Amino acid sequence: MNRRKAIGGILALTGIGIATYTGFHFFYAKSNRGQLPNYKNLIAALVDVIIPATNTPGAKEANVQDFIISYMESCSSKKEYTNFFNGLNDLQETCLDTYGFGFEKCTPQQQIAIVKDLDSTYEASGLFSKIRNKISGRPFYTILKALTVEGYCTSELGATKHLVYEPIPARYKAITTIQPNQKAWATK
Repeated sequence: MNRRKAIGGILALTGIGIATYTGFHFFYAKSNRGQLPNYKNLIAALVDVIIPATNTPGAKEANVQDFIISYMESCSSKKEYTNFFNGLNDLQETCLDTYGFGFEKCTPQQQIAIVKDLDSTYEASGLFSKIRNKISGRPFYTILKALTVEGYCTSELGATKHLVYEPIPARYKAITTIQPNQKAWATK
């Protein structure tokens, strides 16, 4: 028997074994999907800090937390779901270590400080963040903030009470003027 053929066969079998294990782990590994409804109160507290109730209803009243849970459970990629789930757990651990209790039980000032810290941490933009997002998916807070704004603006309360929305526009004006402090509805 030729020694080179034997070594090549051993390396080929090793490569096939590693590829099989990696493929099995990628497609059939235990997933955390289905556990986000247990975090509904935490997500509701987070969206309430991002878009609080003022003279218009906040994100919590618009049930944005249900939208986020539904989106993450059914539409997100595995990487982003894992990033989001791990981010929620990391946030709770940070709150427990810093304040001694979960995010939901923190004072409003503590909640705002935590969210500001998250916002400054994940605010990076540029080439490196685009590469990181492509490889490992968007970070937790970026997903949370984007889904909060999207869920709020597309909810009935957000579209009717916060934004000016005409479901059936009666006229078309190519150029229009906006009055000072007038609310606006815009899409991409």
